[in-house]
Amino acid sequence: MVTAIGAAAGVQGFLSGSFDELVAQLEERLGIVDGPMLPAAALGLLVAVPQTGALVLALRRHPRAAAAGVGVGAGLTAWVAAQLPLIGWGSPVQWAFVVIGLAEATAATMWARRTEAARRTGAQTEPPSGA
Repeated sequence: MVTAIGAAAGVQGFLSGSFDELVAQLEERLGIVDGPMLPAAALGLLVAVPQTGALVLALRRHPRAAAAGVGVGAGLTAWVAAQLPLIGWGSPVQWAFVVIGLAEATAATMWARRTEAARRTGAQTEPPSGA
């Protein structure tokens, strides 16, 4: 939930002009970036929407929730890793979200394994806390 909210706040930051320095940096390095709309849309569509979708699946205890968690965790990690060469290696926020993405993917993998083991034995399982 925190990642989805953070990504939504990031979209707002791009659109409000709070990240104009970052937008300028992206414009210099990526010819397709011309203003804040593309970075805002990318953050929203590649992070906020998938994170929210995975959260909804987890809250509903959907059978595919664990797989969604693995996917969004890996996707978040890849998203941030792709950003690092473009915006620099010094931001603690970027490194924090690499760790969060890895933690999401790891927790969801463990949940999937527990769910599969429980399915084989007929037991009930719950998602990891914080899912």
